[in-house]
Amino acid sequence: MIVMKFGGSSLADARRILAVRAIVNDRRERRPVVVVSALAGVTDLLLEAIAAARSGERELLERLLSDIERRHRWALTGAVEEPRRLHHLSLEIDSMFEDMRQRIRSIRILREGTPRATDAVLAFGELLSARIITAAFRDASLPARLVDPREVIVTNERFGEAEPQMDASREAARLKLAPALEAGEIPVIGGYVGATADGDATTLGRGGSDTSAALLGALLEAEEIQIWSDVDGLMSADPELVPNARTIPRISFAEAAELAFYGARVLHPDSIAPAVKRRIPVRVLNSLRPEAAGTIILDEESAAGALASVASRPGVCLARITNRRMRVDSGFLPRVVRAFERAGVGFDLLVSSEVAVCLAIPEGADLAPVTSALEENMEIDVKRERAIICVVGARLGRDSGFRRLVLSALAEFDPEMVGLGASSNSLAAVVSHAGLEAAVRGLHRRFVEEG
Repeated sequence: MIVMKFGGSSLADARRILAVRAIVNDRRERRPVVVVSALAGVTDLLLEAIAAARSGERELLERLLSDIERRHRWALTGAVEEPRRLHHLSLEIDSMFEDMRQRIRSIRILREGTPRATDAVLAFGELLSARIITAAFRDASLPARLVDPREVIVTNERFGEAEPQMDASREAARLKLAPALEAGEIPVIGGYVGATADGDATTLGRGGSDTSAALLGALLEAEEIQIWSDVDGLMSADPELVPNARTIPRISFAEAAELAFYGARVLHPDSIAPAVKRRIPVRVLNSLRPEAAGTIILDEESAAGALASVASRPGVCLARITNRRMRVDSGFLPRVVRAFERAGVGFDLLVSSEVAVCLAIPEGADLAPVTSALEENMEIDVKRERAIICVVGARLGRDSGFRRLVLSALAEFDPEMVGLGASSNSLAAVVSHAGLEAAVRGLHRRFVEEG
């Protein structure tokens, strides 16, 4: 069997839902389990509604809730034709929206949305979309069975970023999903959502629907996990910077994780971890062009060439902390890292010596708490409007001569910070934002286009 996950961009409206139905129908013989995200934009609207409820903005809250309901009504009436099915599902959605409004009303009255209450509201996005898509499948005589993710994905109580409990989830999947597959049915389940052992709804954090798909694939020992979005697969560079960027046909799990961390928006690096552990191939496909081959992510070295990709991410700044004492101090680095951690400022790249530490951090980070936490003998210098560029490929780890070539080519673009060695298949650097496009294009041309 396979697991097929469809993101919000694949579920933007009734037309896209019907296209998803056709894609699943073409793969019925592979015994699919279908994982769906909320309809496009709905999770963001729910977050805005929760924020409006907390601040007591009733007019804004009502507009947001009306927009959310309207989107689902449009999708429902466009994707489901059979009158009785449409009527019953309309009544069910009425009930779900009333439940959601009651929960949001409680947040508004208390002016405080706990993580538990927030997750309970956010779960409605996936629960609603799964019902509509199940009905749309049945409308075309596809034997779909709706499965509640809160009855399958058992998590801890870390609301907002819940962690699945593998043993309990495996037993739940055996009870809820295996019988449907054995009966020749197509289980349809909302992604991103789980529940604690006590039944409280939880969400799985960034990339949550991908995590659900990878987890279910691991629990059910799937042949393949498919991530359907609105791009042809993982790309050799950002197409907005490199018009000649191409789809990577094959890539390793390790390389895919590096690309995701340093700019590829298709996958979150943690989301496919369950598939990595079970060595289950993950294929990234385009629901707008289902005939495209996509990218397959495997537990082996990439077959893409010298480099798999040149990833990039703008919107960072470079912080350099110097120890004025200018002498060996083994505790210098730990003290700097603690100052950033206590201020809640994360960093993407770090290079250290005994007397200075350089960190690439988000451009909008508030550094005032860091500055106040640093000792008198430390000074901080911040350079803004910077970007991270990262060349990724397994050959970097096994071929020292090739590493020299990449470093030499990168030096042409005046990197201010270079990180090599933390990962055997990537080389990251910080460059000026103004020079990002030239750097990405130059490296892509040298190592991807020319090979």
